[in-house]
Amino acid sequence: MGGNRTIKVNVRIIATSNRDLMHHVEQGSFRLDLFYRLNVFPVYVPPFRERADDILLLADNFLLRYARKHGIKPTGFSDSARLR
Repeated sequence: MGGNRTIKVNVRIIATSNRDLMHHVEQGSFRLDLFYRLNVFPVYVPPFRERADDILLLADNFLLRYARKHGIKPTGFSDSARLR
């Protein structure tokens, strides 16, 4: 912007918000043109409270990753931790 020559670029933007951006557009606190540029391919990811089973999958993944990184044998999570 502000230059006098064309510079070709190839980028992808991933943006996220926990707010209702259309509501903010209607209130005038978020730009409509920016909303439409960001909202080309919306992906809804439900919060963890709606997909609690994913928490254990992620915890197991991180446990294995960091155990491998530090050269230790993962012991896993207790049954009581898995039931929460």
